[in-house]
Amino acid sequence: MTKPDRVFLQMWRPTREHLIASHEFYVAEGKRRLLDHFTDESMEADANAFADAWLAGRPFDPDRDDPGSDYEQSWDESVSFYQRLSDLRDNTRLSIIAGMFHEWEKQVRDWLGRELGHHGFGKHAHAAVWSVKLDELFDLFEACSWPVRTLGLFDQLFRCQLVTNVYKHGNGPSFETLKAIAPDLVGKKDGLPAFFVSALDYSSLAVSDDDLLRFADAITAFWNELPENIFFSQVSQVPKWLDRALRKEREDRR
Repeated sequence: MTKPDRVFLQMWRPTREHLIASHEFYVAEGKRRLLDHFTDESMEADANAFADAWLAGRPFDPDRDDPGSDYEQSWDESVSFYQRLSDLRDNTRLSIIAGMFHEWEKQVRDWLGRELGHHGFGKHAHAAVWSVKLDELFDLFEACSWPVRTLGLFDQLFRCQLVTNVYKHGNGPSFETLKAIAPDLVGKKDGLPAFFVSALDYSSLAVSDDDLLRFADAITAFWNELPENIFFSQVSQVPKWLDRALRKEREDRR
């Protein structure tokens, strides 16, 4: 009699629906409560109001002061205030993206750890799930016959991860990779002289609202595409990180 195949990993439908709903709530409310307030019109109005207040607060002596100079300075103050608002808007967008990505990553690790726990895998497997790099978790999915790296969502997930790393850590390997695969996200435009391209750094990160939505859609697609059941028979090879953890589990039982 053939031994029935067993489920290795399962994405229960209510769990899937909850994860997607929570993610979409985060994105929608993050935009509505934080990002949508930064319109060009509102920032321009705020900058003009700041310049007017600055000008009104300037002491003016008609015998000594040049009114033209004060008006010119008020314009500079307005431009500076607008730029600071623009920077704040960009950082708000990046913080939403980073929070979204980290929440998704934690949810993936939490789900995977609980699924492995159903098979009696203990503290070593659980610790490994939370300590290995995200790319190594993708190795597990690939070994389970789910070719996640070939899906259209993967490129956007990877870019989202790189943007998050650059936002958190600045220059480094993630910035160099992002500049190579998505130069538009680091301010590299066609026709930009080589000197300026070489001078680009983390402060050149240029992510739009459309990019945020593309990243968000990739996370939704991930949860939708994750198979409902992955069976033991579909596991072609146990990744090294999980194999090491399972060996420790067996040693503890001796």
